[in-house]
Amino acid sequence: MKMIEEGIYKIPLVLSESLEPQRKELEQVLVAAQRRLRKFAIRNGWSEFVKESFTERAEIYDSQNKFIKAVIRITGIDPSTQFPKEFSACLEQKIFMSVSPEVYSQIYPEGVEDRFFEKLVTHEMVHRLHIRILNGNEEAMGPIWFFEGFAIYAAGQLANYTIDPIEIWWILENSERTDYTKYGAIFRYFLKRFPIQKLIEHAGDKDFLRWLQQD
Repeated sequence: MKMIEEGIYKIPLVLSESLEPQRKELEQVLVAAQRRLRKFAIRNGWSEFVKESFTERAEIYDSQNKFIKAVIRITGIDPSTQFPKEFSACLEQKIFMSVSPEVYSQIYPEGVEDRFFEKLVTHEMVHRLHIRILNGNEEAMGPIWFFEGFAIYAAGQLANYTIDPIEIWWILENSERTDYTKYGAIFRYFLKRFPIQKLIEHAGDKDFLRWLQQD
């Protein structure tokens, strides 16, 4: 891959044929997403973790069905796996895969906001940044509400959503998936009480919830 500037790369892009007219725009989005991530990393003292690219290529599809088939093919996951209805993007085997901006807006209209597709790309890269911060220990990423909330916050997604503190603790004590708007709101709630670096450090602890309850 060609490096455009430190930590920013021209990522090879594979598109569904119907998306070819959007190639230049989508290539620009991939660059903008990397810059968004780099800015976040520098701000929080993690610049060393974004120098190397998180992905070797990107694949964007014009339907969710095509996208899911690609994910199954590349990851080797069980074809009978039930994916969340809003499943729109992932970054596996150093390949970023997603639906198109148009399909995403249909699957998850709550996520449509300024620069929403750029933020979606950033979100998936944040998961990989998170793992690098933890020296490759994915088990230390914490519960789903935490690592998804972290990615939402870092990408600048869904920033206008809030949540009642009473509902927060109900969600934290239950392992079922809930809406991404709530994950982001929960993460921002705890960010008012703890430095982001401390949250990342303790999220994988067995007593993480008790740690969060400290005065």
